[in-house]
Amino acid sequence: MCPPKILREGTRKTVFVNFMESCKTLRRDPNHVMDFFLSEMATSGSIDGQNRLVIKGRFAPKSFESILRRYINAYVICNGCKGHDTTITKENRLFFLRCEQCGSSRSVDRIKAGFVAHVGRRNA
Repeated sequence: MCPPKILREGTRKTVFVNFMESCKTLRRDPNHVMDFFLSEMATSGSIDGQNRLVIKGRFAPKSFESILRRYINAYVICNGCKGHDTTITKENRLFFLRCEQCGSSRSVDRIKAGFVAHVGRRNA
């Protein structure tokens, strides 16, 4: 798998250029991968018209690599045979990672968004 190509767009946005290629290589839904990235980085973002992931904020390329590595360990690699040929299915509100090579399955956690404080205007 090729490493993420990261560009800065302006002063406040970071772009993951080969995002869709990474999702196809991992055989995962781009929305699932995007939700993981956004929750790990505690920011907002979206997929633009050129199928790039645009994230609000300035982030180093190393942080993208480490987050992608964490995603692969949690949602792609089989614990039994360490293979990458896996799928995620949803059964009764639980997500299961099923391996196509050895046939094992395990439950995986849902992506949890971090705490975001909603601060209103102060009364004068």
